Amino acid sequence: MTENSVIILAADNAILSKRLKLEAVLPLSQLDQSNAIFEQTAQGLKLHLMLDSEIQQLMFDLVQGEVASRAIKASKSNETIAKAIGCKPHFRPRLLDATAGMGRDAFIMAALGCQVVMQERNLAIFLLLQDALARFNQSSLATSLKFPIELLFQDFFPRQQAVHKFDLIYLDPMFPERKKSALVKKEMRLFKRLVGDDDDADELLLKSLASGVKRVVVKRPKGAPCLADKKPSHEIKAKKFRYDVYLNELGSIGLK
Repeated sequence: MTENSVIILAADNAILSKRLKLEAVLPLSQLDQSNAIFEQTAQGLKLHLMLDSEIQQLMFDLVQGEVASRAIKASKSNETIAKAIGCKPHFRPRLLDATAGMGRDAFIMAALGCQVVMQERNLAIFLLLQDALARFNQSSLATSLKFPIELLFQDFFPRQQAVHKFDLIYLDPMFPERKKSALVKKEMRLFKRLVGDDDDADELLLKSLASGVKRVVVKRPKGAPCLADKKPSHEIKAKKFRYDVYLNELGSIGLK
């Protein structure tokens, strides 16, 4: 790839799922509403997208900014998510983040001391997250934090034998559309532009509960309905969202 060339990736989930042929090289001038274009820069992998008739960039960063600052200070006492996933003084769950997205929640859970496997089914998001993790692993922050995170490119649901490695499944499906799009940050609008809606969110919860894992945690906006109309065992409330916690009765017996 030449210094200023970019790799095209059509923003179509059906094509993404087939692991696109990334050899095609196009200039950014050919970017339009029907495609997205990767560019490898000195800062990291960027994905160029059109939004509101303007070119915008999507790039993940786990080394600088708010998420890195939170990771350094993460503890059971200052992270609401720690209570939701059941952290105790001498216990940290092994968990599957089945909707990894930008990887931020998984990053914080790993910083809390959890063994974390992230799973992402959208190839473009997976590649951006993979790049962010690679940059983290090469940074001084990785030396000080010293926690591993595994990232897998696959659709939900994993093979049954793999599920029993986990104490918990964490779900953070795409939040419902807000009435006023201006309230949604540009980054999240770009994210949604790329991946669309998680129309199978109810199914993800039902499959998670059916897996026999002991605990399922779902991140939801305040006021949003419970997935699949299933009332959780309890809720953990944060400022802008809540965690629906399902203590799974199947957890002690597994699947037949």
